Amino acid sequence: MIEVLEKAKKDSILYTCVEGDTLNSIAQKFNLNIADIKRDNPLFSSVYAGCKLWLTGINKRKIVVEPLQSLYDIAEKYDTTIDSLIKINNLKSTSVFVGMQLLIDEK
Repeated sequence: MIEVLEKAKKDSILYTCVEGDTLNSIAQKFNLNIADIKRDNPLFSSVYAGCKLWLTGINKRKIVVEPLQSLYDIAEKYDTTIDSLIKINNLKSTSVFVGMQLLIDEK
């Protein structure tokens, strides 16, 4: 698995599954198809909370939270909503911290 991590594509993210996720729900959330998720993660035929999947070819931008930024500031800067940020990033609250990586929908 280390080799896969080292060779990840630039348009890839490592997604951590949450309770209730299915391959279908993840595919819909990131506008991917299940076959591509399975191709990139051949050991998974189903998912469970806490498992990590490589997702490639997504229409999301990865940003890093900067000092003094709030979720509101990030939503304003990237022309999105706080609700969208919470959903895409599986956030449990509106709290963010410096260095935290977030996904933003590319328009």
